[in-house]
Amino acid sequence: MEESQQPISCRQSPEAGHTPLTQQPTGTELQQAPPTSTPEEEEGAEPRGVDHLETCNGVGPVRADVGGSAPDGSKPRDFLALAILSCFCPLWPINVVALIFSVMSRNSLQQGDVDGAARLGRNALVLSVVSILGGGAIIAAACALNWGGILKT
Repeated sequence: MEESQQPISCRQSPEAGHTPLTQQPTGTELQQAPPTSTPEEEEGAEPRGVDHLETCNGVGPVRADVGGSAPDGSKPRDFLALAILSCFCPLWPINVVALIFSVMSRNSLQQGDVDGAARLGRNALVLSVVSILGGGAIIAAACALNWGGILKT
C-alpha cells in the first residue's frame, strides 16, 4: 500500500513522462496564424474573452481588468495634486494615507512597475475622494451646529 509521493507542485518534470503545464507557445505554434473564426460563430462556444487555462488546483484564472493604466500605454496617474488638496480637509488619518499611496505610486512608476503604480494610484484616488467628501461633511456639520447655536440666542 505504498503510494508514489510527488512533490506538491504544479510543475511536473518532462523526464517522468508527464507533459509540463505551460501556456508558452512552441516553435511551430509561433508560426501559425491565429484562427479567423470568432467564438460567436461556432456552435456552443464560450463567450468571447474567456480563457481556457487550467491551474494545478483545477480552478481557472479570473480575467482581471486593470483600469488604472490607459489602454494606449500611457503612464498611470498618481493623483498627487488631489492627495495634497485632501490634506487640507479635517479627515486627517485618511488624507495622510492617500498622500502616502500617491507618493508610493510615483515611486513604483519610476521603478518600472506600471501595474503597481496603477493600483496605488487608484487607492490614492479613492482615499482622497473619501477624505474630501468626509471633510466636507464634517465642515458642513460643524457650520450647521454653530449656526444653530447662534440662531437660538
